Amino acid sequence: MRHEDETPRDSVVARLAACFGEHPAWLSAAAKLQPEASSTVYFSHLPGQAWQLAMHDGRARLEPGPAADPDLVFLFTPAAVGRLAGVDGATGDFAVELFRLLAETRPHLRVRLRVAASFARLVQRGYLGLLAAGGWGVLAFGATRGVRTIAQLRRLVEEARLSQPEHWEQCTEIVPTDRSDS
Repeated sequence: MRHEDETPRDSVVARLAACFGEHPAWLSAAAKLQPEASSTVYFSHLPGQAWQLAMHDGRARLEPGPAADPDLVFLFTPAAVGRLAGVDGATGDFAVELFRLLAETRPHLRVRLRVAASFARLVQRGYLGLLAAGGWGVLAFGATRGVRTIAQLRRLVEEARLSQPEHWEQCTEIVPTDRSDS
């Protein structure tokens, strides 16, 4: 359970935490994940500070400290958090925006991702069900990028899975700078 002194003091962290903990589409998405599902989250403007996105009572919570055994590891920029927080829609709308930000070429908007878990573990923990809950928008987004089948998705995930942490997971300097044109 979160204590008052664990409340994110940074406005960007607090904004992402509010998305995960309050928006109906994010709450619906969290309900698809197993209690063991977790991710480590970094923010470009807070180098070296890790947060964990973990499940508690069917809800995703963003809490200080890295996940012990994360499925995914993210790096969010303030502008990317602003874009995600600005999405008004269903689970699929958020998923498509996240995928767009993962594919973004402008550093101040790009979300970085390292897949830490195997495809089998991701399926076991509910991530495939979460993608399916995204509906046609997620399917169309994947299809435009050559992912039309489960086998292609599995191949993509296994290719993306890296054995070593990314440099930004250990970074002590500010990475992509934020620009106000989010």
